Amino acid sequence: MDVLSDILHAVHLSGAILGRAEFTSPWGVSSEGLSSPMFHIVLSGNGFITLEGDDPIALGTGDLIMMPHGHTHRLQSDLSVPTVKFMDLMVGDPPRKPDIISSGGGGAVTAISCGHLAFDRGEMHPLLAQLPPLIHIRGGGKESHEWLETTSQLISSELRAERMGTSALLDRLGGVLFIQVIRSYVEQLPPGQAGWLGALRDQRIGGALAHIHEQPAKAWTVDELAGKVGMSRSAFAGRFKSLVGETPMQYLTRWRMHRAAHYLRTEGLAIPQVANSVGYESDATFSKAFKRYIGSAPAAYRRAGGTSI
Repeated sequence: MDVLSDILHAVHLSGAILGRAEFTSPWGVSSEGLSSPMFHIVLSGNGFITLEGDDPIALGTGDLIMMPHGHTHRLQSDLSVPTVKFMDLMVGDPPRKPDIISSGGGGAVTAISCGHLAFDRGEMHPLLAQLPPLIHIRGGGKESHEWLETTSQLISSELRAERMGTSALLDRLGGVLFIQVIRSYVEQLPPGQAGWLGALRDQRIGGALAHIHEQPAKAWTVDELAGKVGMSRSAFAGRFKSLVGETPMQYLTRWRMHRAAHYLRTEGLAIPQVANSVGYESDATFSKAFKRYIGSAPAAYRRAGGTSI
């Protein structure tokens, strides 16, 4: 069972490429006032990114930076340059994105593709919650992958061409880009990494997670899961909680609720069918667990179109 794919299928997430920004030095912009997760790809040029309270990071052509939790950040050609808000670069009434977002003093050009992410926070899986404030993947370096160069070239080409269907294609590329970044980030984690991400790569706890994801409706016990991965009950329970942050049974319940949310949102199943599909014989017990983990009752969640209320 590919646990990461299972998670990304079930969590309601999407991404959108908002467009191309061309900044001429000296330039500086800020995400102040924007709270959604964002990402940027440096198509050409260089600069710096600084998250509030952190040290600046130098950026170059081909670099990708992602702020999964929407942290406020500054992009600048030089750290001494004052910044303007992204929102102040919008045009019209109501404000909208211009064809090319531009700002700066008229010098050397740095081109950046900007985008945002969206996912239902009521469904947030521990994987997403434990991502760092900033993920930086360098273009052209050891950390870089062929997918980054290929995706960057495709995005740059689409932004320049403005062909029919460009907007729809870029929206889908945003979601693909998010998956690529998460996959790359997990693969680059050092051995022994703590937290849920470390659990995914731990041979035994990762194996237990795979069993849970493969058969979420099964009436698993801690003893049975421990036996599946060749550990004693106490050693398994302790290591699982240490890495995942909750007990095996708590995680099993949480994942069942993620699957239930997916079924309610996309499959059109009746609530008793959803309950049965995730291992509940009682609709009432299922509904109570769903509300506790997702934030609304199953019927209300479905009426709201799959968004926690």
